[in-house]
Amino acid sequence: MATSANASSPSTFSSSSPLASIVPSSLAPLLAYIIPSSVSARFADDGPISYDAVLSWKSIALPLFLGYVLLCRALRYRREGAMRRKFGYPDRASLARMTTEDAQLILRDLLTLEFPQFAVTALQFGLFKTYGVETISRLLLATRNLTDPVASLKRYEDTAVVIGEFTANPPGSARSVASIARMNFLHSKYVASGQISNADLLYTLSVFITDPERFMRLYEWRPLNDMEYCAYAVFWKSIGEAMGIQYRGYLSKTEWKDGVEFAQDITAWAKSYEVVAFVPSKVSNKPAVALIPMITYWLPWFMKDFAKECVLVLLGDRVREAFMLPEPGLTAAVFVYSTLALRRAFLRHLSLPRFQRLIRHHPRGCESPDQTEQRLRLTMAYGNYPFYVKPTLWNRWGPEAWAMWLAGGKLPGDDPETHFSEGFFFEELGPLNRMGQGKAEMEADVQRLRAKGMGGCPFG
Repeated sequence: MATSANASSPSTFSSSSPLASIVPSSLAPLLAYIIPSSVSARFADDGPISYDAVLSWKSIALPLFLGYVLLCRALRYRREGAMRRKFGYPDRASLARMTTEDAQLILRDLLTLEFPQFAVTALQFGLFKTYGVETISRLLLATRNLTDPVASLKRYEDTAVVIGEFTANPPGSARSVASIARMNFLHSKYVASGQISNADLLYTLSVFITDPERFMRLYEWRPLNDMEYCAYAVFWKSIGEAMGIQYRGYLSKTEWKDGVEFAQDITAWAKSYEVVAFVPSKVSNKPAVALIPMITYWLPWFMKDFAKECVLVLLGDRVREAFMLPEPGLTAAVFVYSTLALRRAFLRHLSLPRFQRLIRHHPRGCESPDQTEQRLRLTMAYGNYPFYVKPTLWNRWGPEAWAMWLAGGKLPGDDPETHFSEGFFFEELGPLNRMGQGKAEMEADVQRLRAKGMGGCPFG
């Protein structure tokens, strides 16, 4: 009797069991109750297995499935806790001392490990949303940077590359500062002429704080915690200051105790600004109509109309009405929200977390954040065309390349002069007619940013 009791005891799931080596130690007691000891014994026994010891596949499959679910959930949430311990922000009070350097590292983890899909998608939809402001759309139409079939492709990629460079690299590093200086130069003549207002810049800045929080809360496997929300605000506040954006006279406060309070303030301002700025406009309609085909580019022709409706669902009513676009159907809304709910459940309960970073801006040979003397390349494009991507055997002949070729897409190395396969210098980013311009202005701005300092704690 004593032997039988010991055989069914949870203690049989010991540290010597082969199963114990693949699960966190905190789960071992619970898995000991779920997984029968005879299953563990079968893995440990090197000798013949008797007929009586063999369990039916059903009695094995269910415990293993439940164990896998627990493992997925434990590993996913363990990373969130590990990030808090790593950066040392356990509670709201500690957020007042968050530095821009820490904020950038937290965002890097979110973009490359935790939410690699929707962290980028949120920014794409956030930028799309800004075109609902007529003054922003009017400038885009005047420059033809979004409606021209050639210029718009490079414009989209260059915007992503500039943002990606100062997001992927530490504040104050050569690549981060150079990308901000390039952005400032490209904006400078429009700011000086009054074509870009401070309100336009402030609203564009706000979407980089508000939309990631909204997308993660509604669509991802978990919402942002207060540390991550604070990191978005701290990081983008520093970018706004580097751009010369004014907060006084727009936001309700001039001083904030931490990034969360700043985020709440700019969110409240952005919502009130949208009420005034988002009005039905034929001007805003044109860039919206031009951008949607970029989003649905890879879908077959018979799916594009339905996919357009799905895009409109994610935009929301206020933005859609400003674009003068039709209301999406019920089928599209049900499909979008059902698909996103299933995706969230799958990632939370059935998918192990990503163990390898999704890297775009640190291709082999250019890992240094201070490397600006040689051309830089991407490991993968942001848009639908392989701008700045080095052709390799894998990305030209691998399975993904074959699928892209069959869909009619361009591969790295195709049209190298159009897609700049050799890479880029920062002074070459931007419209074709401004490539190579502004090097002296950029250098002066780099010196200004270095003297100002791009790091430290903005609230401490």
